[in-house]
Amino acid sequence: MKTFTHRFLDTLFTEQEEPPVSDAAAAQAQMDPGTDPGMLDVEPAPEGVPTATGGGNPAEEIMKQQNAEYAGQIEGWVSKIEEFIDYLNGLGSESLNSQINNAPCDTIFDDIARSETKKIGRIAQDLRSLSESLKSYLISND
Repeated sequence: MKTFTHRFLDTLFTEQEEPPVSDAAAAQAQMDPGTDPGMLDVEPAPEGVPTATGGGNPAEEIMKQQNAEYAGQIEGWVSKIEEFIDYLNGLGSESLNSQINNAPCDTIFDDIARSETKKIGRIAQDLRSLSESLKSYLISND
């Protein structure tokens, strides 16, 4: 009884080598019947002529310009949102949450601090999330 190795080697050495196939013949074998291989030959575009892969496509240039304008607008939004986050829950003494929490006892600020501090923090957190999402869109646009 022959082992697998012997069978494999016998088959390997006894098989006939196939004649090499040209690129054109291999391409013709992959085409649908009736397809003219000549219609697949493409000449490179002359210099200065716009192509589909860039290099002067006017629609592509307009899209790039529009995206640059929109990116500037989004940067403005991010800036305003971050200013408001600092106003609500910043580390400085001028932030809303700091003023409420540093107020003397038995004032209206003390009442607000007891009931609304967490809400202000959550709003600031949601705004921070929005700001980071907008920043990620700016990065992906580049």
